Amino acid sequence: MSISQVARDIREPATLRLTEEARVLRERGEPVIHLGAGEPKSKAPLDAILASAARLNTAEIRYTPTEGIPVLVKAIIRYMEEHYGKVVSPEQVMVFTGAKQAFYSIMLALLNPQDEVVIPAPHWVSYPEIVKMVYGRPVVVTPEDGGFIPTFRELEEACSSYTKAIVINSPNNPSGAVFPADLIAELVEFCERKGIYLIMDDIYHRLVFDGVHSPNAYEYTNRDIDDSHLVVINGVSKLYAMTGFRIGWAVAGRKLTRAMVNIAAQNFSCPSVVDQAAAAGALTGVQTGVESMRLM
Repeated sequence: MSISQVARDIREPATLRLTEEARVLRERGEPVIHLGAGEPKSKAPLDAILASAARLNTAEIRYTPTEGIPVLVKAIIRYMEEHYGKVVSPEQVMVFTGAKQAFYSIMLALLNPQDEVVIPAPHWVSYPEIVKMVYGRPVVVTPEDGGFIPTFRELEEACSSYTKAIVINSPNNPSGAVFPADLIAELVEFCERKGIYLIMDDIYHRLVFDGVHSPNAYEYTNRDIDDSHLVVINGVSKLYAMTGFRIGWAVAGRKLTRAMVNIAAQNFSCPSVVDQAAAAGALTGVQTGVESMRLM
């Protein structure tokens, strides 16, 4: 059997391999502290469970709009206004089967073959592989000082005429490092000026401690989202301990969002309506569980 060159080049995710090794060790009775996949220990919020059960009880489990059910899109819009201070329109929001699929769809919508994506190290294991899956070229930037956050100069020097995007994950997986506000401000200004997309993977943005705050990239641009090169990814997996529900989203300009909707319509069609209902329940329900997770 012959498989494609892309399939041969894609590496197995290290997190899944570690998860499997941890499972085998536990079955042997070995004590295991598992530091692999980001799997919160708390339970999914009751409001999420009730919302998904209510949808199931209707027995109307159908296709949804590709961009997401209206109640969830509205909840994301409210979330953006509350936690980012940014008013967005429904046409600038798209729901995905997890934040990973959001990143994949963004890359597929943006990259031509051999376009480059700058990725600071340490980084989430899937970033480079997803870039390669859509025939792009990942450019990994390892800090010269041996730390967890590269300087603006290091990121700037990694860019070329082929650079299409820079990816920032803060708080970072796997290091936990929070990128400083002045670095985010420099990156926003640089990307807007150069026409490079700044992809902010904010899946952990509220899981911060000891008075630390993860910078809000929207604070450093005066451009409307449709005129900006700023894209934000988020979801319910980490903050609401809902990894199994597989709901993430992206906020971007209308042109990019419409491209992703077209891609999804020919690909996965839409996320499960039951999972979307659960995510809407989490976002609009009681938020005490979010704070308790931060204190665990």
